[in-house]
Amino acid sequence: MEFKLKFDIPKSKIDLTHKDPVVLMGSCFSDEISGYFLNEGFHQQSNTFGTLFHPLAIANVLSSTLDNSDLVDITSRNGLFFSWDSASKIYATGEGQLIKNVLTLRKMLNEKLQKAGLLIITFGTAWGYKHKALNKIVGNCHKATSSDFNKVLTEQVTMFEKWSELIDKLKANNPNLNIIFTVSPVRHSKDGLIDNNRSKARLIELAHDLTQFNNVFYFPSYEILIDELRDYRFYKEDRVHPTSEATDYVWQKFSDYLFTAPTLELNKQIAQIKIGLGHKSIHPGSEEDRKRVENIMEIKNKLKNNHPEVCWKQKGG
Repeated sequence: MEFKLKFDIPKSKIDLTHKDPVVLMGSCFSDEISGYFLNEGFHQQSNTFGTLFHPLAIANVLSSTLDNSDLVDITSRNGLFFSWDSASKIYATGEGQLIKNVLTLRKMLNEKLQKAGLLIITFGTAWGYKHKALNKIVGNCHKATSSDFNKVLTEQVTMFEKWSELIDKLKANNPNLNIIFTVSPVRHSKDGLIDNNRSKARLIELAHDLTQFNNVFYFPSYEILIDELRDYRFYKEDRVHPTSEATDYVWQKFSDYLFTAPTLELNKQIAQIKIGLGHKSIHPGSEEDRKRVENIMEIKNKLKNNHPEVCWKQKGG
């Protein structure tokens, strides 16, 4: 007896290995997935300019980066300066310092994109806040007065035109780049469930339409959670964000989609070593614990010699 619909995801045409750096941008779901990449030994860069939800907001950051633009749209509040294109974690106590910070981040992101084997974009919502004076969707409102913005549900064709141009730029910048689009399963409940579904529908259509370009793919993280798991026990108490169990499941599906069998096995070995080294012993400094760590380090060093491309950075480290 089946208690859920079967959901088969065809194997990706991408052969991603640990030699291929990964760049992730978009909603908080990007940060969730980036942690798994790091845990399994991949060099990764996630949300350089903070969490961004709207396709045009993400595109604005990438366009400025690829164009080597020195223009930074700035706002200030209580002695702090912010960029309209970035999340609030990008700030400074002076306008000049903010510009310097943003330009440094653009340069760093561009360098990452030039070397990346994979760019993962996670769209969050098609509802955006359009700054009246700037006439563009902002990445964050930075607690500015609501009268400065118009809340709009962006047309799919507008987003498609912007991203079509951007994909050409990304490929010119790095011809070997693969791009995966996905839609965040996190519900934007503040928009109301009806308007959230209208928004997600446009994002799904956008992501699928963009796969007409070479080396551009779609991964159904939204459908996995909404249609396959489809139970509130896979959501946190807010009934909006997935639980760790749910994100583990999505990562398992994503791994099967993206990696070959040898890479999957290597991922497993790396994760086990990192878990072992991160384990806090109840008897630190004991002979037993010393031998445990020595044994793990021996396994790690052997793996490092065979796979020097692996990233051994720990999450939070």
